[in-house]
Amino acid sequence: MNQAEDSGRRSYADGREEWPATPDQLVYHLDLVLDLFNRVQSGAVINVLDALLDCVDWRGMFGSEQSGFLSPGDFEELRRYYRARFADVDPLYLAEQLSTELMTALMVSGDLVLSDGFKSFGQRQPALWQELRAFFTRKELATALLARADAAPKP
Repeated sequence: MNQAEDSGRRSYADGREEWPATPDQLVYHLDLVLDLFNRVQSGAVINVLDALLDCVDWRGMFGSEQSGFLSPGDFEELRRYYRARFADVDPLYLAEQLSTELMTALMVSGDLVLSDGFKSFGQRQPALWQELRAFFTRKELATALLARADAAPKP
C-alpha cells in the first residue's frame, strides 16, 4: 500500500501504536525542506527538531477526506507528541534526515539530475545500494561529529 492510499486508513483518530515511530517514517513537504535549507544557507539559526516538525506533511499523514481533516488543535497535539517522542534524538540524526529530504527535493525539482544508470542502481542491486547508503550516512555523521566537537575560535 502506498502513502497516498494509507493516509486515510492511518488517521489521526487511530491508535498511536500505528503512528510513525522514527523521523524517517514521516512524510515531508519538499517545498518546506527547500525553504528551510535556503534560510539556513542565508545564516538562519534554527532548532533542528522544530525545523523538522515544521516540514512534516501532517495533513497527508494523519488526515484525509475519508478520515476527516485535522483541526489546528490536532496539529498542535501532533507536534507536541512528536516533539516529546523525538526530544532525545540527536540533532545530527535529525539534520541527516532533513538532508536526505533535501536531496529528494532537489531531484524532484530538477536541480539535481542523476543519470539513468545511477537511478536504476538501487533497483538492480538493492543490497549494494544499502551498503553505499550506510557508508555515506556514517561518513556524514562522522563529519558532523567532528565539526560539532571543533573547539577552534569562530571568526
